[in-house]
Amino acid sequence: MTDSPWDSALPPIKPFYAFNGVGDPITLHRGEIHGVQDTGIPGEVSLRCSPILGVDWNTTPDPDARPRTQDTAVLRLQRPHGQAEVEAWTRNYDEGWINGAALGESDAPLTRLVAHWFNLPRFKGHQYLTDRIDGADRFWSGGRWSHEVDGWKIHLDVRPDHKEIWDELLKTRLYAMTHTMQISRADGQQFTAAEARHLLVALHFGMSFCLGRWVAPLLPVGIGADGAVVWEEWAALHCDPAKSLSSGWWQPWDPEALARFMDGLVPAFSDPGKAEPLRLQISYAITAIRDQGFVEQRVMIGAAGLEHAMWQRLVLAGVLTRREYKNTRVWKAHIKLRKVLEGINVSLDIDKTQLPAMARFIDEALQRSGEQLDGPEAVARIRNSLVHPEEAQKNIYEIPGLVTEAWLLTRHYLSLLVLESLGYRGPHQNLARIRGWAGETEETPWS
Repeated sequence: MTDSPWDSALPPIKPFYAFNGVGDPITLHRGEIHGVQDTGIPGEVSLRCSPILGVDWNTTPDPDARPRTQDTAVLRLQRPHGQAEVEAWTRNYDEGWINGAALGESDAPLTRLVAHWFNLPRFKGHQYLTDRIDGADRFWSGGRWSHEVDGWKIHLDVRPDHKEIWDELLKTRLYAMTHTMQISRADGQQFTAAEARHLLVALHFGMSFCLGRWVAPLLPVGIGADGAVVWEEWAALHCDPAKSLSSGWWQPWDPEALARFMDGLVPAFSDPGKAEPLRLQISYAITAIRDQGFVEQRVMIGAAGLEHAMWQRLVLAGVLTRREYKNTRVWKAHIKLRKVLEGINVSLDIDKTQLPAMARFIDEALQRSGEQLDGPEAVARIRNSLVHPEEAQKNIYEIPGLVTEAWLLTRHYLSLLVLESLGYRGPHQNLARIRGWAGETEETPWS
């Protein structure tokens, strides 16, 4: 007989804060709060999950309390690692909010760090998990995704009732903890929260770029060798409501593609010279990819991201001088874009079945002036028409769906440039395609 996969099932990572219901707040601190009144007052600090994410504090109302004359306060809280001081804002004398706070010493030695992901869809993991829930043993397949990268070991576990929570998230557009994550050093050595900072940032930006919307690893907790909490962070990072299908390049049922992507992303974020421009470029890409806001805004943000990528690949790489790059009579925007896309083997042709409005725009240009446009030139012209309100702006709205297709092509180009810059090779969802099977992928063109 062969062993059942259930025989090797592992216990899940325990969240430091209990899983919440959709939209329910998560209590971060309960006890005396000093710094609001003359003496300590019973109160709470919590992560608000409805209607948006935020960190709130409140104290027990005191009818004899003196009204505050300042709009800020320094809350003093007794935490497991000692007293912490937290800068806060006040709405009135007994409540307010916290924009973000790190508690404990960021250079204290840790053996592991636990973080809590919000609004992350379930995706295929490598390992089975088991736990005793309501008096019975429960198993779930593919519950843990694990990966080692750049000396770090990452475990990401889905909560056992994810399906029920996810269905409710899709209905309400609120927030809930969906996964727990544990980070440690692959060699078992200790590390500090400061040393792990770039990894948390990389995972926040990377997973969001994969899905085409912001998801967030919140409330990280650093745990020392004796199992005690020595560091923690409270903040409400960028996080979007749940979405049934991924808007990003990654197909969530492909764990190996995610691992390959992280192999390039995490080392890049550990290099300060690469991390800052990469953060900006990925931020442009996420904003351009996500299907929210006016489509014209998405085209403009995507164009800014393309400009950023072109500057890196042409000027910073020494292909063009600054003067040459800025000589728009010779090096027009579409010429520069065409050059960087050809450099990574991206097709410049327009698929008439996927982008019929764009194909019509190109055909009309050919009939009108004999010009043979390709994808980069069509995108550049439409973007210019949006920026410079002349007669040409009216023309782009005469073709239904043209601006939307310009957005699709812009986000497609930008996502590929980011992926190639990280050395990713493998399957991806073509973001210029809107027809076909959900989750359909193709190989990166430079593969």
